[in-house]
Amino acid sequence: MEDALWAQLQNTGLEEHDDKDRIEQETDEEETDEQTNEEEEQFSFPHEERVDGPQTGPKGVKADRDFHELNKLIANKKAINEYNARMISKAPMTTTYLDDEREELLVLQHDELKYVREQRLKQLKRERDQKVFGTVTTIGIDEYAEVIDEEESKGIPVIVHLFDEQLEKCRVLDQYLTSLSNKYALAKFVRISAVELDFDLVESPAILGYKNGILIANLVRMIDLVGARFDIEEIEDLLLRNGALSEKDLYDLPTSYNEAY
Repeated sequence: MEDALWAQLQNTGLEEHDDKDRIEQETDEEETDEQTNEEEEQFSFPHEERVDGPQTGPKGVKADRDFHELNKLIANKKAINEYNARMISKAPMTTTYLDDEREELLVLQHDELKYVREQRLKQLKRERDQKVFGTVTTIGIDEYAEVIDEEESKGIPVIVHLFDEQLEKCRVLDQYLTSLSNKYALAKFVRISAVELDFDLVESPAILGYKNGILIANLVRMIDLVGARFDIEEIEDLLLRNGALSEKDLYDLPTSYNEAY
């Protein structure tokens, strides 16, 4: 009988011990669940969980409004963060408005300078290839036709002075033509003996003007056009009015070139 009583006491102790372990285990699980819930609440956005459809009643309407406002706020914040991230990633590859304007200005300045340089080079080439005379050349009768023909295709005007050194007016005219040949250096000025041509000047200097091989100014009775007491301005005007010269024939010769003649 004592053995039976002792066995009952042992069973009762074991049951109490098991109950104690079970209670402690349940207590630990509850504490763990509470801690997990606290952590979730700490790192979650504070809002009420929606588990059903739209709410009704004043409180339900307010809850719906708050719920949608919260979702809108979250969406806007997400969009802003994404935009900022894109801008930050593009920053090293983009420039400011002023930088773009400065770059465009530099390109324009470069293009303008390039254009001016090209035009200047073309002008220098034209001047280099251009035939410049700047003086009155004496020719013989056998050169007469050749002098006119060689300038025919180039459009260079040829001014021919039928010269007789015995006539004072011819000597005066020759001085004026020498000065005009310096001013209109792109035109060819020549003198030829009227006696050698067997041409009677009849006491009047004579000028013939050719262009493209064609006689365009026949001024054999010059004093009838400008008078016996003519000056260089009248001679220049006479040649311009009759098309023997033009402003295109003007050329500024270097001083050293003029002094050489």
